[in-house]
Formats: sequence, structure tokens, C-alpha cells
Amino acid sequence: MRFLITTSRMPCAIDEIRKLGERGHEIIASDTFFSAPGNHSRYATKRFVTPSPRHDTERFVAEIARIVDTEQVDLVLPAFEEVLFLAKHDVPMPRSRRFFPSFHVLETLQDKYRFGALARRLGLNAPEAVVVTSREDLRRAAARFGDYFAKPVNSRGGVDLLTNAGARAGMLTIEDCDVSKASPWLVQPYVEGRDVCTFSIVQHGVVTGHATYIHPREIEHSGGIAFESVDIPECVTIAQRIAAATHYHGQLSFDMIETPRGMVLIECNPRPTAGVHMMSPDMLEAALLDERGRELRVVPPGVRRKYAIALLRDMILHVDEAKEDAKYLFSDAKEVVTDRDDWKPAVYQVFSYGRVIAYRRKLAGKHERKMDLKKAYFEDVSWDGSEPTSAPTSRRAVGSAMQAGGIPR
Repeated sequence: MRFLITTSRMPCAIDEIRKLGERGHEIIASDTFFSAPGNHSRYATKRFVTPSPRHDTERFVAEIARIVDTEQVDLVLPAFEEVLFLAKHDVPMPRSRRFFPSFHVLETLQDKYRFGALARRLGLNAPEAVVVTSREDLRRAAARFGDYFAKPVNSRGGVDLLTNAGARAGMLTIEDCDVSKASPWLVQPYVEGRDVCTFSIVQHGVVTGHATYIHPREIEHSGGIAFESVDIPECVTIAQRIAAATHYHGQLSFDMIETPRGMVLIECNPRPTAGVHMMSPDMLEAALLDERGRELRVVPPGVRRKYAIALLRDMILHVDEAKEDAKYLFSDAKEVVTDRDDWKPAVYQVFSYGRVIAYRRKLAGKHERKMDLKKAYFEDVSWDGSEPTSAPTSRRAVGSAMQAGGIPR
């Protein structure tokens, strides 16, 4: 088969390029800049630099459609939030070539408030939450909950997390938060427990591949840099339930908290995440090609992976944590990005940090926080929710949004 993997800068994209390439498939990679690491994998038989989905949406959608047509692509695998732009603007290509659902489904799952409402409607455990559109409202909501957790309704990758509890407490202040009607935030009670993530491959509502994993090492308490698969059957059931209810088609990820009372759903990423690393090439291929959903494949516990460059960076920036980072850096966990037989993506990952420098120059004179590294890496492919209607603030509006997306009430 011929796969087009977009936003090839992402580690999950690099991993899919390699794994599907190893299985003999033809891989076409694309991103918005030349040094995108995945574009330089030896398994990418062709590579394209496209316009930005966020800043030049129409040209981006047209270019993806052109690539699919001229390169006779069999399946498009979006690796990040460009999937929302492709679905929103209905990229002209046969539906059989899209490994992603309708925009209504994507928007409902991407929006932190709507997703929580959907989860509770399905009888799943998700915290009650409120949406705020000003710093004053944010202050009041935070006071109401006591120990609280807040983030933009559309956010990703541990960027912009406000809380007064846990390891992230104090990393952001209310004054730092850009809260408005155009950029609403979600506030909910802080949930104590272990962070657990999942990644699933879903064929028309049926999960065909699944990984549940933890990240024992994080970058600045906001994103995993070491990973290990675990066995929690409840997580598989949750993924199956939401996939079936939304008739999801594509790659689907969840963040949860493991508590003494079971799993608590925090958010959904309707795209691939680090769970891809847990899957073997055989499992990934089989799950993607099992169009009729004949079998559920689950990653066994004990699979371990790491981002060596990120661990090294954390050792340098946080000397007090260097010993713990070193334990994972020198463990037998398999490195994801650096590969002796496919070394160029690791080299170009270093080159791609030039985007961070450019981002900082762009923001010269403006107040910016610690997470500009991630912001720079995501900026031109991230979805901020400005195109669709703003997040609903009532149960009736949430229900209408679900019904519009074909999601059962």
C-alpha cells in the first residue's frame, strides 16, 4: 500500500514511517518545513513540503489532495492536528483514503469540554467542568473548586496548564493565561492519581489495535519522554465504548488518571500519540489493514521506549533530576527517534530546533513561558478552535453539538 503520513516532524510519525516501511509499504511523508525529521527517513520514498494548515489552510488542503491524486495514495495518516483542517475543509479525496472521521466527531473529541460531556453521557467517569472566557471568571472557578486544574478548551502537549496542586503547581499563573471568548479555558477539580495514556487504531467504530501506557519520565511535568506499556483492561473498554459511540475511524488517543475508584477520563487526542511506539510493526500494520474489524490486538505490558535527546536535554536543564533521567537514558528501553539504520531523522531533529529560535525571535519583547519549545514545534499545525463555533456552555448546546456530529444522545 501507499501511505501518506503528514506532519512527519512528530515522533509518532517517524515511528509509523519506519514500521510501515519495514513491512514493505511505500511511504510518502510531508510537513511544512524542509528539516522535518520524518521527511528524511530512508523509508520515505517521497517527501513533500506543504503550506501550513493553520496559516494557509486552503493551499494546504489543496496540496494534500494533489499529492493523494498524483501519487495514488491509498491511505492518509495524519500525525497531528492537521487532521482537523483536513476534515473541516473536506479535502477532496475518496473517503476510502481518509483514515480520519468527520469534522463533527473530531471537534467533539478535541474540545475538552465537549469531550467531557460526551464521556459522562456515556456513563464514563469524567470530572465536571466549567468553561470560562475571562481571567476573572477563571479566578472565580478556581476558587470554587479549591484544588483545580485549568487549560485552554483547545490545547495539546502539556502546553498552558494552570493548577495549584501536584507537580505542575505554580508553573503558570492566572495572569499568564490568555483567556477570552475567542480562547476559552476549561476549569475542573484536580484529580489525584497516576497518569495513564492510551492509543487505539479504530476501523469504523471497532478498535483493532490498542496500547495502554504510562510515562515514568516527563519533560517539565507535561509530556512523556520515557514510556512503558501496562495492562489495564478498563482502558481498553473505555476506548471501545467511545469509538463505538462516535463510529470513530482513525487513530485515537486518551489521557486518563488511575485512581482507587477506577479510571478518570481527562481528555481525548483524536490523533496518534506515543502509544504508537508500543506497537510492533506487525501489529501496527495488521490493525491498519483490518478494515472489517475482525480482531482486537492489545500491546502486552512491559514494552518500554524512550526519547534519548529529550532525556539528555532534561538532564542539562534540570541537574537535580539528572540521576533519574540517566536511569532511563541508559536503560534497555528502545530509543524511538535515533536509529543506526535510519539515522537522518535524529540529525534533522536537531536541525529542526531552528524553528524554536525563529519562534523566540518572533516573540521578542513579549512575555513567554517555559513551554515555548513545544509551542514552536506545534505552532503552524495546531488547531485553536477559532474556525468552529466556540465551546458550548450549556448542556443543551453540548447535546446539540453531539447530535450534529452523529453521536448518539
